[in-house]
Amino acid sequence: MGQKHKRYMVVDLETTGNQANRSDRMIQFAAVLVENNQIIQTYSSFVNPNRPIPAFIKELTGITEEDVRNAPEFQDIAPVINSLLEDTIFVAHNVNFDWTFLQKEMERAEIEIASVHKLDTVELARILYPGVDSYKLQDLSDEFGLTHNDPHKADSDALVTAELLIQLLHKLESLPLAVIQKMSSISQSLKSYLPSLIFEIEMRKGRKVETLPAHLLEYRGLVIQRKSIEKPSYSHFSAHVFPKTNQAKMKLFGKANAPLYVRNGQFEMMDLVHQAMESKSHALIEAGTGIGKSLGYFLPALYFAKGERLPVIISTYTNLLQSQLFQKDVKLVEQLTDLPVVATLLKGRDHYLNLFKFEQLLYEVDTQYDVVVTKLKLLVWLMETKTGDIDEVNLSSGGKLFWNRMKHTGWFLPEDKDPWLDYDFYKFNVEQAKHADLVIVNHALLLQDHFTKKSRLPEYSYAVIDEAHHFADSVRDQWSFSLTYRKMKYFLNQLGSLEKYSLLSRLEMIFEGESSLFDLNIAAFKLGSAIDAFFTELKTLLYNKNKQQVEVTLTDDLFYTAENLVTLLFEVVKNMTALLEKGKQKSRSFSEQEIAFIEETYSFLLDWEHMAAGLKQMINQHQAFSIVILECDKNYSLSSLKITNMSGGIENKLADHFFDTKDSVVMTSATLTVKDSFDYIKKKLGLNRLADRLIEAKIASPFKYAKHAKILIPNDMSPIKSTPLLTYTEQLANYLSHIAVKTSGRMLVLFTASEMLDETFKILKSNPVLAEFVILAQGRSSGSTDRLTRQFQLFDKAILLGTTSFWEGIDIPGEALSCLVIVRLPFAPLDDPYTKAQIELLKSQGENAFQNYSLPEAILRFKQGFGRLIRRETDRGLIFIFDNRIDTTHFGKAFLSSIPDVPIIKANQSQLLDETAEFFKGDQD
Repeated sequence: MGQKHKRYMVVDLETTGNQANRSDRMIQFAAVLVENNQIIQTYSSFVNPNRPIPAFIKELTGITEEDVRNAPEFQDIAPVINSLLEDTIFVAHNVNFDWTFLQKEMERAEIEIASVHKLDTVELARILYPGVDSYKLQDLSDEFGLTHNDPHKADSDALVTAELLIQLLHKLESLPLAVIQKMSSISQSLKSYLPSLIFEIEMRKGRKVETLPAHLLEYRGLVIQRKSIEKPSYSHFSAHVFPKTNQAKMKLFGKANAPLYVRNGQFEMMDLVHQAMESKSHALIEAGTGIGKSLGYFLPALYFAKGERLPVIISTYTNLLQSQLFQKDVKLVEQLTDLPVVATLLKGRDHYLNLFKFEQLLYEVDTQYDVVVTKLKLLVWLMETKTGDIDEVNLSSGGKLFWNRMKHTGWFLPEDKDPWLDYDFYKFNVEQAKHADLVIVNHALLLQDHFTKKSRLPEYSYAVIDEAHHFADSVRDQWSFSLTYRKMKYFLNQLGSLEKYSLLSRLEMIFEGESSLFDLNIAAFKLGSAIDAFFTELKTLLYNKNKQQVEVTLTDDLFYTAENLVTLLFEVVKNMTALLEKGKQKSRSFSEQEIAFIEETYSFLLDWEHMAAGLKQMINQHQAFSIVILECDKNYSLSSLKITNMSGGIENKLADHFFDTKDSVVMTSATLTVKDSFDYIKKKLGLNRLADRLIEAKIASPFKYAKHAKILIPNDMSPIKSTPLLTYTEQLANYLSHIAVKTSGRMLVLFTASEMLDETFKILKSNPVLAEFVILAQGRSSGSTDRLTRQFQLFDKAILLGTTSFWEGIDIPGEALSCLVIVRLPFAPLDDPYTKAQIELLKSQGENAFQNYSLPEAILRFKQGFGRLIRRETDRGLIFIFDNRIDTTHFGKAFLSSIPDVPIIKANQSQLLDETAEFFKGDQD
């Protein structure tokens, strides 16, 4: 019959732990029966495990001994569960866990259950919603607005999983036949019921005549979005002029669908950006938190682009920020101005899918789970993307490795060999950028395009650099090079040998008997030993110095080993190039699969060339200011070794080769000044000698910091510099525990060193006073910065410990973050090789390295950290600064003078805790 008669049993269990084969037991069972896309029955019961429930399980689920004390034991409800299972497909979110646990409990109850088909909603969601950030049940229910009243209780989780299943089945059924057919053949190796489900849908759809929606097209068996180049319209622009008066700006902002908070600082910023572009000047604009700087530069940039019929480049630091600007601000600007905005988001070429490579990879039979799921999710994604930018897709780690085989790297063979050329994503995006009013890029692409003359961006003379405090570092990164043992071994394994199925053996199928093929095989064999020899020497060097990070000077022995490695790398490059050149001559006789493979090999060759050239430059050290840094983990494992060649002296490169070539570059950030002066950032960016065409402006935050925040400085903590780490950490953790109780968590603690963070985390976790608190720590809790931030916001009583990336960029508005702790002033460690080299360079030039480098860098980072607390007009909170140097040294005052004026209280622990309680009592009154 049809799917409407298929019955799904959606199950969720709560247990005392995750070890089904050991002593853990079930404490709650819930099932929801779904038929014909409707919930037809529910069943749930607490289960008495006859053992204590661990504290963390109580905290996670809210289930206590009282809930299960009078509940039935599992063997009492096992017959009911078994009858529910009959003739159903077993469904769960992470199905293997629930099924394994249920099976084990049934064994103990001496009930034999029949083998059933299993379907995993995690697997299905990963495939059908390729762009979702997280596939956790709570995150998916938030994403889709599903009712989830009691997360981590089995009855609530089972119900929301059932609602999710219905949505997933509906989407799967709605996919076009061509997509279902591809999915059907690719999914066969999956162990779940999914291949059968897809095949059933394929059979049903095959009996009907389907028409694709107008926005889709089918080509060579793939379904993709239709797209066409959008060109700017100037016909009605004469009626739209930049709003020069505040009244005109107010009128403009009144067009927003949702009320916009009007800020004079934002209006001032709009005028400054407009003035800079009109007068062909550069600008440095520090825009305090809450100014709304993205709109402050987007609006004048658009008016200028339309008025001059020229593109304006908008550059920011990360791909994530790039996407946020494109998705949020472009639409808002279009709404406010009534102007059709043509904006393009452009990234480096290897962010885009090569459709020809992907199409050919679909014909390869690959049973590796991550590869199969990645193929399936990309088939769905192709119907939803116009850009082909892989950053839109949430890839697993295995999926990211597989991505290397289908990423875009240009063409080795003539472009007309690519049957997908007319639909090529990269080509489309580059062409669209030529017709855009605004082109949104990241610093890395902007600089790479400018200094390598790759001309992916349209010709431009006007740009806005957001997050400009990172711009100089991005330039340095462009002239830097890193190599890891793990990466070299991965590349070597991909290359393989003639004896095993690999890139080399596949090349042999095309170039059988070619001498370059055998030379490549020999070079690859020797390369393995050369990599081990080079990195083993580096490991010994680190181990002998008893350090995890050092600056490397190439001794004669090390130079010889490195030179041998470089020679072999270039031997690989030379022979691979020779084979590909022969491929050009033979390309007429190639099948499409062979052509796609040649392009894939070309992509591989480019990576090898980059690796060989970078290492050669590193060991020769031709640059005027260049240092080599070696680092590893605390176990000195080979797989953790990383060697980096860092380039400095970038000021002149920026001044002469970037700023001098542009009419107007506006640089903005919330942190550009040090002690109310732009002098440091001007020097860092090479803008000192462009003072005659440079506008400088500092726009204060509109937030009332004096009313909404206080700085508390303990005067009874041991001096951080002269106290042993463990002694200081015990004091700190004890103090943090007391603060957490007063603030009910809601606390972000910023560290400058992982070792102190780790020790503090251990002590906090073992403190019974904090048993009800969720304690998260960067490097100790799993997940990225974004994921840890989201987790922190989910719980009422949460403490988040962070280093590095948590000092800036994270946004936790409202009551979720009410207390910020700065453990130590964020000076870079003096033994950090790059810092050490910068200091030595400045000393050699007769400059005060502390005043002219270490202090300004620390102040800029401190300002970023301070900015985490107050993110909205209504936010309020406390900042604890534990480093007593803020109060006892002359330079400490420089930190305080670089942030907004807020009340400062210096007192002992008892007094500061009373102050904390009083401050948050005000929240409740």
